[in-house]
Order: sequence, then C-alpha cells, then structure tokens
Amino acid sequence: MYQAHKTKLLKIGFFFKPFIVPSHGFSLKQANLNPDEELIVFERSGVQRALLAREMAYHHVAQGELAGEPYLVSF
Repeated sequence: MYQAHKTKLLKIGFFFKPFIVPSHGFSLKQANLNPDEELIVFERSGVQRALLAREMAYHHVAQGELAGEPYLVSF
C-alpha cells in the first residue's frame, strides 16, 4: 500500500547555482559554456531556470525557490 510522505526542503544554500534563463534567449557560448553542454531547464509560473546536467549527474538533487514556491529537481 502506498503511503504519502511529507518532504521538507532545507535552506542550506547551493553547491551550484541555477542559471536564469532570459526570455529573449542566448547561446551557450554567450553564457561562457561549451556549445555541447546539456542543460536541465524547468519553469514555474513563467519563471525559468537551467541546471548543468553534468553537475546534476554528480549531485543528483537541486532545491531552491522559484516564483515564491520551493522546488526540488532530481536527476
């Protein structure tokens, strides 16, 4: 039987910061990233953030606040 569990997000700070994704867009090169870099992009209420997939492959979890609400991204 499935049991619901509450998840508590801790405000410890970032090991790495998510990138703010501008509405007009830009190339990875303009962001000083390798053009072959893979990103994980997520959105809430029209606000977007991006994480480097290679960092997420190491850390596996990123959490923070977006559009006034907590988030947790796992990979």
